[in-house]
Amino acid sequence: MAVSTNPASQSSRSRRVEFIDLLRGWAVIVMIETHVSNATLTEPITSSWLFQYIKFLNGLVAPSFLFASGLAYAITTRRKLNDYLSFGPLLTKQFGRLFFVLIIGYVLHLPKFNFNQLLHETTSQEWLVFYQADVLHCIAVSLLFMQAVLLVLKSERRLYLTLTVIAVGVLFVTPLMWGPDVGAVFPAPIAAYVNGLDHSLFPIFPWSAFLFAGAIVGYYYLHAKESVGPGAGNEERFMKSLSWFALSIIIVAPIIEPFAARTYPTYDYWRFSPSFVLLRLGIVLLLCVGMFFYEKRRGVSPRSVVTLIGRESLIVYVVHLLLIYGDFGTFNFTEYVNKSFGYVEAVVTTLVLFGLMYALALVWSRIKRGSPRLKRVLNFATLAIVLGVFFFGPGE
Repeated sequence: MAVSTNPASQSSRSRRVEFIDLLRGWAVIVMIETHVSNATLTEPITSSWLFQYIKFLNGLVAPSFLFASGLAYAITTRRKLNDYLSFGPLLTKQFGRLFFVLIIGYVLHLPKFNFNQLLHETTSQEWLVFYQADVLHCIAVSLLFMQAVLLVLKSERRLYLTLTVIAVGVLFVTPLMWGPDVGAVFPAPIAAYVNGLDHSLFPIFPWSAFLFAGAIVGYYYLHAKESVGPGAGNEERFMKSLSWFALSIIIVAPIIEPFAARTYPTYDYWRFSPSFVLLRLGIVLLLCVGMFFYEKRRGVSPRSVVTLIGRESLIVYVVHLLLIYGDFGTFNFTEYVNKSFGYVEAVVTTLVLFGLMYALALVWSRIKRGSPRLKRVLNFATLAIVLGVFFFGPGE
């Protein structure tokens, strides 16, 4: 793909690391297919041997998305490091962004989008579902934790050394955290982040390990890229070394499996075993290396659909979930389909939904690049509509 030769365009894009947007973009694209498949395909298809392979590939979406979020954190933090070492306007704004992501995660899980019904008609079981930790919760809480650790340690190097220890700890402590019923000890909103026994799909254990790993890789990538002297420009060497490291942990993963299965009192290979986490992490690392060398060898077009989706991943993530699972008056797409689709219908639905999400990402990116006033007006108008429907809407 050709790369823009316009100096202004290059200047505006030089601050982005395109292979991260590629990785995140592909993760979001496959995420759309995953959610459509899970919501629409018939039970005979989802229990077939072919779908089990598709399910494994789809299972790489969340690790890739989390890993890319960690990578992006490392890049943006380097640029604003001095502002993040003490409280000030930029750090306050950063905390505000992360809490906003966390709030969106909870809003997507509201059992009823009506204040009166939420207050008087919500069951205890529905509240447990509301408290569950999903991927946005995991990203927001993990990044808030990292931001707080950086503020305390006052050093980027100490942050990532600490994160390395924590990531390894999360990896091998996770099976122990999935044993006890933490919901009987801690309030449900806190217990939801510990394990998946209370409906959570993406609790901190083990999912934060992918995000921490992405941040650590981002830090050492920057260290290699910005080094001077004989080792200058050796980010390609670093990425090649990273690919060998990825292959090594893919090989180690099945070797430690029998020992892990015998060691932990509570064990589930597919949900939280260290060996399965390592296997997926190794594959994600290889995907990251592949995206890096694709950018280096081929370049990334300013019109790239994948990087556009990657840059606008938050709005695409939220809206595509609402379209698949949201209630619109008396209509709910998932309930309407009722798992009656075959592969052809699911593929067509995925393509239509992807087209809509691409159009949304394109429009939103142009709005962001255009008038700041228009962006603020749209943000406030959207917020006003959402709050109006929530507090004064007719409900279900």
